[in-house]
Amino acid sequence: MPRVALSAEQKREHKIRDFKGWVTMQMKLTGKTQAEVGRALGISQGTVSTMLKIPDKKKPDGRSKPDPFSYGQVLTLCEFFGVDGEERQRLLTL
Repeated sequence: MPRVALSAEQKREHKIRDFKGWVTMQMKLTGKTQAEVGRALGISQGTVSTMLKIPDKKKPDGRSKPDPFSYGQVLTLCEFFGVDGEERQRLLTL
C-alpha cells in the first residue's frame, strides 16, 4: 500500500484520535469508568465523555476541541492507569 504524505494538521488529528483511543482502551483494560477518570482529572464525567468523543468531520458541531487534553492531564492519566516509562514517554511526545 503506498504511503501518503500527511500535512502537519492531519498528523496532529491522527495523534489526538490515537490518544483518545488509548484512553478508552485503558479504561476497558483496567475496568475504570469515565466518572473515575473524571475524578482523577478533577472534571465531570460528561466532560470526559466530550473529550473522548471523536468528531464527525461530516457534521461539524463546534462542541469538541481539537486537542482537549492538556499536558498535565496526560501526565495524570499516565499515573492513573499505571503506565510504564517507555509508553509514558511515547504518549507525552504525541
